[in-house]
Amino acid sequence: MDGASRGGGMPGAEVEEVWPRGGRILLRLSLVGTGAEGATLVLRVRGAGGAELQVRADGSGHRFEACLPLAPLVAAGGDVDAWVWDLYLVPDGSGGEALRLGKHLDDVRGKKHIFRYPVQHAARTAVEPYFTAKDNLSISCRRGAAGRGAAR
Repeated sequence: MDGASRGGGMPGAEVEEVWPRGGRILLRLSLVGTGAEGATLVLRVRGAGGAELQVRADGSGHRFEACLPLAPLVAAGGDVDAWVWDLYLVPDGSGGEALRLGKHLDDVRGKKHIFRYPVQHAARTAVEPYFTAKDNLSISCRRGAAGRGAAR
């Protein structure tokens, strides 16, 4: 979903801030076109049969915050060398509708090549948030890697 379609009244989940540091990733998020008493951040490993994690987001209305510790992101990788988490926000009362997290309501296109976040390491795994080609937020995990481009 892009910014133009959200402008037409469709709900969306926007990334306001990404703070990777201290063995965690702090996300500040907003709901667009809807509000909610609460929300859950859902992370899904890309691909068939991938793992799923859920983290309750703090906040209500249109603003939310979630803190992701690195350990569960790394542990869910199993025995593969590289995997990617795609992130969604599920507002309370939405019937479980998962809104893909992205950053679409600004004038910056091609964030994948512009925004760079620090790589962190946990259990010999590089963990790096990044924006996809569609300006959605994902998290790359790669065992034994120094980062930058791992599993993207």
